[in-house]
Amino acid sequence: MEMSNIIFGDNETAETTFPESYLDPQSLRSPSTAQDDSSNPVENLEEINQNILFGITPFPASDDIPMTDHTSQPPKEIDTICKDLQAKLDLDPEHLKIATIAAKYPPEATAEHASSIFAMGAFNQLSATRSVAVVANHVYDSAFREFVRIRTRMILLIPNLEAYSNNPHKHGVLAKTLFYLVLDAVDKQLDDWKEDHLDPAQMQPNSEEGLKHYRTTIGELIKYQRSHLRELLLTNILKTQKTIVKGNVPSRGEMLALIYADLPPTDKKMSKQQIEAQVKSNQPMQIRMSYARLVMVFYYRNKQDNDSQWTAIDDRLRILRTSSKDFQQVHAQLVMDKDEKLFSHKRHIDHIPKEECVVPTLDDVRAALAAVNKT
Repeated sequence: MEMSNIIFGDNETAETTFPESYLDPQSLRSPSTAQDDSSNPVENLEEINQNILFGITPFPASDDIPMTDHTSQPPKEIDTICKDLQAKLDLDPEHLKIATIAAKYPPEATAEHASSIFAMGAFNQLSATRSVAVVANHVYDSAFREFVRIRTRMILLIPNLEAYSNNPHKHGVLAKTLFYLVLDAVDKQLDDWKEDHLDPAQMQPNSEEGLKHYRTTIGELIKYQRSHLRELLLTNILKTQKTIVKGNVPSRGEMLALIYADLPPTDKKMSKQQIEAQVKSNQPMQIRMSYARLVMVFYYRNKQDNDSQWTAIDDRLRILRTSSKDFQQVHAQLVMDKDEKLFSHKRHIDHIPKEECVVPTLDDVRAALAAVNKT
């Protein structure tokens, strides 16, 4: 991805081997028919001894042949058997539902049938559990993590992203979101690279658990880089055990210069002159980062959940995409004006009243638009 594109808008043989004398005609002849081959053709028909042919040892005529009792079980007894098997095998709800139905079909089903069904369910459940454990224990290597880190930072420099959070499905599938653009970047890598760095389970067809683990990992890695951008936006505003305020809140231009200098990877760093040119000419980036900083400051000063701030930004971007051009322009102007008022006078964060750190609302935009239309 070019920086200029980012910052601007063998056949198997089947052989059958028979044991010696298997189906030997001599072993199948009766003694009386093997003596004279020139007699009546009808009389020459060989009498086949089926017991020899099929290897059956005949029972004496006086003996009773033992039979296994396969008497079907009454429904109530099958229910009891199923409950006993469940108590011992502990199938999960999905496997139990299937096993209970199958154990009672056909109606003349036996206890042995029920036991077989529950045993198969238990083995299937055990196999699935082991598969999930293998997927969950996979650790993506450092090369994969570094690729996602670099690509995420580059994508964050795109001023017209449609969503930043990891839940872009909330308002329908969007193509130009941080999450999907990172997934797409990984998907476009060569197959050899994928085999070296992706989870083998993820490469299998219909691997639901593998795909789920992969997307969760991507989401976590993206989250780290979003947090990094947040720290840049809150330079000399955010106070933590690791972060201290070293001076006044940077102006819009100074904030953008910090972002352009920090986010690109080592081999794509911009010169000081290139950064200055971007700060002055890239108005979409000015508007987007100014709005993002206002949201970050509001959430930080009001001690609200950090994760929800990205959802709030996504919600506002969704509304703006479906609004008129005039509405979008007035919204942008109010954002720039608020940023100018708060952060362009070399003020320390402690000297900026908390109640002033607010984001222009949609009602503010409507009112301003109405005033413009009157003139």
